[in-house]
Amino acid sequence: MKDVSEPVKHKLPLLLDASSSPIHAGIPSEEGWIHLEALDQQALEGLFEATTLVMEKAGRSLREVDAVFFCEGPGSTLGLRLAAALVKTLLWESRDKLPIYAYNALDLAARIPETSPKHLQAPFRKGWRFVRAQEGNEPVGKKQILKSEEALSLFPDSLHLPDPRNPDDPATASGAIPYDLSDTRGLSDLRAVSSQVDSPEVYSPKPPSFRKWEPSRTPAQK
Repeated sequence: MKDVSEPVKHKLPLLLDASSSPIHAGIPSEEGWIHLEALDQQALEGLFEATTLVMEKAGRSLREVDAVFFCEGPGSTLGLRLAAALVKTLLWESRDKLPIYAYNALDLAARIPETSPKHLQAPFRKGWRFVRAQEGNEPVGKKQILKSEEALSLFPDSLHLPDPRNPDDPATASGAIPYDLSDTRGLSDLRAVSSQVDSPEVYSPKPPSFRKWEPSRTPAQK
């Protein structure tokens, strides 16, 4: 991956984020958004409708896009795969000349509050949670997957991304961050948390697994 914290000038960058609801598509400016659509729809309809609306409002076409910022996850597996498929289509049409920048939703969400939270959590599979730890002033935090009980017990002061599958989740009631990209500073925030990639890949780590240790040799019989 190639760091993109240094300013890279693009005439028409496009953001695609289908990690959660609402679906986001937008054209970022240096400190905000030229156009940003957030649709509370299923990814199959919402991603393409949001992208179409952004292009129409800008009076531009997808063929003019000269860079894509892609949310790799975590989040909705279907949404992430649909966004990756759209990015791959744009990449193919550009004959592999379109720069692709991937970012993690936890890192971008951590830039929404005025001060990055020390710990930020998001739902993973049933019974598990992502935990992002802020490391000094680094924009990309350390991430791990913990069992829900352990994550909530070890980091009780965490902020949380809402669980779209369980909007009444009591774990997030006291410290939820709405995943609203209109509260981010466009390219300024995106560059800080993104890395250039050859192709969009969905962020899908596996939860840790532990196997009971068994000796390789049996004790000698008496």
